[in-house]
Amino acid sequence: MLLRSLAVLALTLATLLIPATAHADKSYTGVGDQVLRIRLTKSPGLLTLTHTGESNFIVTTVNSSGKQEQLLANEIGPYKGTVLYNGDGTTKSIAAVQIKADGAWSAVFKPLSKARCWCTATMKGTGDQVLKLSPTRGLRTVTAVHIGESNFIVQSYTRLGSWGDLLFNDIGSYQGSSVLPAGTRLVTVKADGPWTLKRR
Repeated sequence: MLLRSLAVLALTLATLLIPATAHADKSYTGVGDQVLRIRLTKSPGLLTLTHTGESNFIVTTVNSSGKQEQLLANEIGPYKGTVLYNGDGTTKSIAAVQIKADGAWSAVFKPLSKARCWCTATMKGTGDQVLKLSPTRGLRTVTAVHIGESNFIVQSYTRLGSWGDLLFNDIGSYQGSSVLPAGTRLVTVKADGPWTLKRR
C-alpha cells in the first residue's frame, strides 16, 4: 500500500514538473524580458501576443540547444497580433520562447484550429494574423490592400511542414493581386496597419 502511494505521489510530482504543452491554450503575462519554457514540440501552432511598451518588442523561438530559431515578432512600441510558429518544418523542436520587451506583455499558445476563419470572400484586419480556409481549387486570385509604413508580407500554405508560397512582400502602403495556389488552407499576414484581402 505504501509503495503504491509513493508511486502515485511520484507520478503526480512528475506531471506538475512537465511544462504545459504549447497547444493547451496556455497563457503567460509579464513585464520586460523573459524566457517561457514549454514542452518540447515540432508541431505548428499559434501564438497571440500583446505588448504595451514603447521600445523594442522581439519574440523568438528557442530550441533545446538554446539556439534561437524563428523570429515571430519584431516591433517597436505597442503590438497586438497572432503569429504561426513551426509552420515551415525547417526548425528543430522548440523548447522555449524568448521575449524581449520594455513593457507589459501577454502570450497565449493556441492550436491551429483556433485560427481566424476566412469564411467569406473579403477579410479585413489590422496587424499580424493567421487565417484558415477550406482548401482552394482551380484558379483563384487574391487582391490585397495595406495601409501602413512597415513590412506587408502574406504567405499561403497548402500544407504545414513546408515552405509557404509568398503572395505579397512590400513595405508601406500597397495594393495588388496574386494567384492563390490551389490547395491553400492557411494564410499568414504580417502587417503594421489595416489590410484587406479579397479572394475570387
